[in-house]
Amino acid sequence: MSEAQMYQRIYELREQLSDAYSNYWNLYSDMSTWFFWFNLASVVIPFIILYFAIDRERLFEISFYGYTVHVLWSNVDNFLTAQNYLSHPHTLTGFIPAGVTVTAVVLPVTFMLLYQYCTNKGKNFYLYAIVASFIFGCGFGGISMIVDLLRMHNGMNLFYLFLIDIVVAFLALWMTRLFFKIKKTKRKI
Repeated sequence: MSEAQMYQRIYELREQLSDAYSNYWNLYSDMSTWFFWFNLASVVIPFIILYFAIDRERLFEISFYGYTVHVLWSNVDNFLTAQNYLSHPHTLTGFIPAGVTVTAVVLPVTFMLLYQYCTNKGKNFYLYAIVASFIFGCGFGGISMIVDLLRMHNGMNLFYLFLIDIVVAFLALWMTRLFFKIKKTKRKI
């Protein structure tokens, strides 16, 4: 098979997958299901809480941390979904293949507020992040599996989610500290 033929085959399979995903969402995850309303609430409610709870004097620092958590977890989630390690059968929208899931907002907002709390109160972020990761990975992940918001395949399990949450939380912290350090240095040209 030539490169052009293989590319065309991949393109056609993606079109078929996109149609199947859209049909599935319309049948099982649209506005007539509790899944849709739960996913919508999991996007709206955390943002409302964040609006009232975020330290406005440190808005950009805390938002950078949360954005980093969001980007890292979204990329990990996309990879794990593409490799069939996990899937989110009921997402907020059928337009985006990976969908908008709880990991897009609830997890980053929770970790943003945790970061804010630990840095404001002088608490050990690493310890708190491990506890929060356990609650998300094993607790929330387990509940998500029970109610069919998350399915795992090919050896993926809740312990791995827990480990991924820790890695994402720590990497986001280190990246935030790096950029904070860069901000404080004077640029010499």
